[in-house]
Amino acid sequence: MEKLSPPLSPPLSIPWRLGLLGGPRVLQSQSPAMHHNALSACGLNGIYLPFDLSTSDLKAALTGLRELGFKGLNVTIPLKLAVIDYLTDLSPEAKAIGAVNTLVPSEGGYCGHNTDASGFADAYLSNLKQTDRTLILGTGGAARAVAQALVAQGFKASISGRNFERTLDLAEDFSLEPLEWAQACVSGPWDLIVNSTAASSPDELGDSPPRPLLVPGGLMIDINHNRPKNYWQDLALASKASFVNGLAMLAAQARRSFKLWTGLDPGLGVFRSAFPGLTVRIGK
Repeated sequence: MEKLSPPLSPPLSIPWRLGLLGGPRVLQSQSPAMHHNALSACGLNGIYLPFDLSTSDLKAALTGLRELGFKGLNVTIPLKLAVIDYLTDLSPEAKAIGAVNTLVPSEGGYCGHNTDASGFADAYLSNLKQTDRTLILGTGGAARAVAQALVAQGFKASISGRNFERTLDLAEDFSLEPLEWAQACVSGPWDLIVNSTAASSPDELGDSPPRPLLVPGGLMIDINHNRPKNYWQDLALASKASFVNGLAMLAAQARRSFKLWTGLDPGLGVFRSAFPGLTVRIGK
């Protein structure tokens, strides 16, 4: 029997239509599981679908999803900056960060919000001691959210990315110290390093990956997750430092997005329950 393809849009009987826009990794995302848990916990009839899109597809996709009645969308790599060109408005936080990860319907389209910065702060910064020895790796939308969260909490940070022009721009926007990528490869020791790039496995990092040093007892945060081999985890182990993956941030930002869409908050535990092993720690 011929295998049938899934329908392109959810049935009209489903009032709460939510989704995730991004590159190919969205098809392995755990966001659908989290939001389906939240919809169920709140007694809402809904569905959350991932959409693998290129930047060139974005405008048409937003128009189509708006016509199909999608009441909320998340945006992830590599679309967090590009999507801004197709929105009707931006929240104050999204304007300050310069990147968007959450879309809420507005008159004629969608308004862009950013829950990444607050989600990062919720997940990692409440009990973390301020330090002037912090390094952010990456220059995309996620890095901008991380920078905003750290600066708001009083951290002084340096930043580095493979594209030094983008590094300089981001450093200027958030009053950070820019470092050339070669400097980041040998810099340190740092009390805190945050990997905000999309690369975590050795294969993703390619030749000459950065090898900044962490102080013993320091902390390495990788905002990615579900990599079978994690370069940053190994780096933390070599430095006798702690390692935390990105699942805590994923759950925290999802909770804030869901509340923007529905006005309801089922609690952080509902989002965390979608996956076991929320964090991985190494060292003390």
